[in-house]
Amino acid sequence: MGAPRVVAVVGFKAAGKTRVVEALVAELTRRGHRVGTLKHTAEDMSLDKEDTDTYRHAEAGAVSSAILSNNRTAIFLKCAMNMQRAADALGDVDFIVMEGFKDLDIAPRIIVPRSREEVEKLSMGVEIASVDFSRVPKATDLPIVSVEDPTTLADIVEACAYPLLAGLNCKACGFKTCGEMGKAILAGEESATKCVKYSSEVVLRVDGSVIPLNKFTGSALANVVLGFMKTLKGSEAPHRVELEFEVRGND
Repeated sequence: MGAPRVVAVVGFKAAGKTRVVEALVAELTRRGHRVGTLKHTAEDMSLDKEDTDTYRHAEAGAVSSAILSNNRTAIFLKCAMNMQRAADALGDVDFIVMEGFKDLDIAPRIIVPRSREEVEKLSMGVEIASVDFSRVPKATDLPIVSVEDPTTLADIVEACAYPLLAGLNCKACGFKTCGEMGKAILAGEESATKCVKYSSEVVLRVDGSVIPLNKFTGSALANVVLGFMKTLKGSEAPHRVELEFEVRGND
């Protein structure tokens, strides 16, 4: 399975974003897609319910805890995780629908405005639709879709969504920013496969974030690792190599 395609549903508080996400997820799922969701909140809130066993484990000092059942798994971590790493943790999905992330320009956006002014505030150039709750004058050139019409909304997402860009503004793709590349993708002038996250034969991730490598540095890194591996029994002829280690302080 290739990289999942992503869309962000953005708007200010109490705009109706969750209702849009619910409708879109239900319709994409009905069409046979596997869908994951990712929500952003500015609040420092507990993600577990008070008095559950896992909550009590955390209160006792556990930095991480998990609960397993026959059909579900929940993992609670006492640490921040960047968006790229969280998206990867959603597993094998066709689409990721994100809620929030108003400042995000590395994925196409569906805006949920409450006023004409919010249309302008929410626009970053990578919008693909605006959801109409019958509150906003037709003040945009974007397709305006009723929240009661998830079929049209899903059609737009299927046609326009692309994989999450690296968010590095590294210029390796030839564009000054990821947002500029996103505009080119939506215009049909470019493909997300040109992003360093997907184009490099060697991918280096540090704390979940992709570090851009050009062809020379990627090849050099791969050759060093492969040269070392040739001295190790059982790794003389690898097909895929993953290297992971924790950087520890000197104290």
